[in-house]
Amino acid sequence: MDLGYTEVQLLGQNVNSYRDPDGKKSFAELLAAIASVAGIRRVRFTTSHPRDFGRDIVDVIDAVPALCDHVHLPVQSGSTRVLDAMQRLYTRDQYLERISWIQAARRDISLTSDLIVGFPGETERDFEETLSLMDLVGYDSVFTFKYSPRPNTPALRLEDAIPDVEKVRRLAVVNDRQKQIGVRRNQRHVGQVLEVMVEGKNAARKQWIGRTSQIKVMNFTAPTGVELATGSYVQVRVTGSFPNSLVGEMAG
Repeated sequence: MDLGYTEVQLLGQNVNSYRDPDGKKSFAELLAAIASVAGIRRVRFTTSHPRDFGRDIVDVIDAVPALCDHVHLPVQSGSTRVLDAMQRLYTRDQYLERISWIQAARRDISLTSDLIVGFPGETERDFEETLSLMDLVGYDSVFTFKYSPRPNTPALRLEDAIPDVEKVRRLAVVNDRQKQIGVRRNQRHVGQVLEVMVEGKNAARKQWIGRTSQIKVMNFTAPTGVELATGSYVQVRVTGSFPNSLVGEMAG
């Protein structure tokens, strides 16, 4: 592109609920159109609403190399009963169907999500269903929150019967479970060579910092004397992993 940008991110509360005012393009077709612009190497999008997440989005990621290997698909809860109370407009099974499409893709697509614990009326069984969903999906990372009332939401009319101390406990359990899952998910990359877009340098640690197509943070070393430009792309061999990041060395 004329200004030198090579990565584009589409942002929206429910970005995949996009409707072409002329009725000509679906969201998947919009992604492909943006990816076809000369000079664009990466296209990301967030946040998707499971209600409007179609199989065609997975198909276009498989078909178009410039679309990143990452889908953020907030679930909020693993319990259909709680999802109904939240007015999320999908069930646990419908959400898992969409996950199955992503996991069946030819490309290794990373999955991230949002989870809320302690929603009014969430029972211990509901909470266990959230934990079991995490195990079934195997998220690469999750943004976790404990419920708190928000203005102008239907939940304000619900009795918040869950003590804060219990919300804190459930949040800690979720975070610990995700840490275990994240360790396993990142270990699969060790030994792989991944394309990384350079974002900066940690001079104190003598490491460069960047992100993979899967939006994972990569801390890596480069040969002595090599200076990398922010926004450039390099191949990095993964030599180690942590729950929330990868470590590597510049390849070639």
